[in-house]
Amino acid sequence: MPSEIEKLQLEIEKLQSVISKNQRLWLTGSMMGNLIHDLNNPLTSINGNIELLLINPVVTNDPKLKKRIETVNQATKRLANKMRDMQLFTKEGRTDVILDINDICQETARVAEYLPKPFKLPIVLNLSSNALTSIGNPNQLAQAILMLLDNAIDSSLSKSTTTTTSTSSPKVTLSTSLSDTNQILIKISNTGPKIEDEVARRMFEPLFSTKGQLGMGLTIVRELVLAHSAQLTFTSSDEETEFIIALPSS
Repeated sequence: MPSEIEKLQLEIEKLQSVISKNQRLWLTGSMMGNLIHDLNNPLTSINGNIELLLINPVVTNDPKLKKRIETVNQATKRLANKMRDMQLFTKEGRTDVILDINDICQETARVAEYLPKPFKLPIVLNLSSNALTSIGNPNQLAQAILMLLDNAIDSSLSKSTTTTTSTSSPKVTLSTSLSDTNQILIKISNTGPKIEDEVARRMFEPLFSTKGQLGMGLTIVRELVLAHSAQLTFTSSDEETEFIIALPSS
């Protein structure tokens, strides 16, 4: 039996670990805020100059050059959107609009099919025939769904490549529905391996990862979901893992 001093020492070590983690998170948030501030001004300048280039006669008269500059323009706009999304973690405001959930899911599924993976895995869509609308930020919600789809694809492909006795092909499904309590349910399911209990307890912790790298993906997903007054839950078995985003309906 551990003595009272040993128990106290263990509690002190746990507290020191929590303090250390909170300090790292505070430092990360501070650095992120400074980074967003430092990049926003030059990015705005770049976007403005690209818009001017697109109306320059030299560019408008050269279809190939115009197409290249339009590609750059789209890329910088995506970067600007990501920068705005990152402001969620630096307590900056955001603009909420009416969201068409089915449209967002359909477009995000299309993007997910082009994620860099060893094998292409089409997303099975099972969208509600009803119009589903909520209030929020379309970029942030799409980002949360895309991150969950990314994890689902990795999980399904990992099981198919490591299990030779599997009787089913890898599969990822994205579905929407309206619950009895008038909540919009966005479900992302995959046929990958079961999430182990220890991973399930820790996977939403900042910096935790099973991929040998800095893990912030599910932490970001959870924060994006909470920012929409929504809930994020999951179930996992040997046959299927499913993450559910429950959004308030507007």
